[in-house]
Amino acid sequence: MNMHSVTISAWSEVKAFARHGWIYRGQSESRLPLVTSLERSLKRNAVTQDRSADVEKELMREFRRAYRQYADHAPDKADTLEWLSLMQHHGAPTRLLDFSYSIFIAAYFALENAEGTCSILAVNVPWAYRSTIHLMEQQGKDVSILRKEQLEEGDEASFAGLFLEPPNTPCACPVNPFRLNERLRVQKGIFMICGDITRPFEENILAMKGWDAPEHITRIDIPAALHRDAIIDLYYMNITRTSLFPGLDGYARSLGIYHPILNPVEWT
Repeated sequence: MNMHSVTISAWSEVKAFARHGWIYRGQSESRLPLVTSLERSLKRNAVTQDRSADVEKELMREFRRAYRQYADHAPDKADTLEWLSLMQHHGAPTRLLDFSYSIFIAAYFALENAEGTCSILAVNVPWAYRSTIHLMEQQGKDVSILRKEQLEEGDEASFAGLFLEPPNTPCACPVNPFRLNERLRVQKGIFMICGDITRPFEENILAMKGWDAPEHITRIDIPAALHRDAIIDLYYMNITRTSLFPGLDGYARSLGIYHPILNPVEWT
């Protein structure tokens, strides 16, 4: 995608892009395409994209069948967004892409494994909603659920139906389930869901009018020379793998990213 991009010259410049009504996604490589875990799974198994809806349906069925072996409480069958969220949380292939309301959390995910220029993708939420509503209305869909300021219990079936049931609408819309899991809360997480799973995620965005305008989508490139300053600053903001993935695994992995022991204090 040839989207609008800016390259920062100092880590402190990132703060200027922290805006109300925007969501952010960290990318370890600047030109890395936007690809869902479901797309990657299909490609890895030599399955054509036109079969993606059937594959998604079967994967969701299998996940629901097995879920109670690992958890005491399960979402209602109609809470499709919550099921997709849980699948994404546990690493199953889905049509969702992870974003965060926090530009700094997105920056951490961009930086932790980056070797060259990495980036933060910033998306204007009201624009994404307006574009989705416009495209779905053209197909005669009832989009009243999208006009609600926030989802309530019982809304998920109507919302998910717009995206998972035919006819497919190429678009990409921010969404969260009504009930948030721990990781969504800790990471200030939100998803973008595509409306036409038979197309790559990027094609869904390309179908939305104004996707190439800086006031709608912007890629913020972070050169390799700024990585260390950024990681240290995020560490002292308590944005590390330890805080984002509570538990011993998160703490252990954080030690490989940055720890003050790497900058010993001279007391003389």
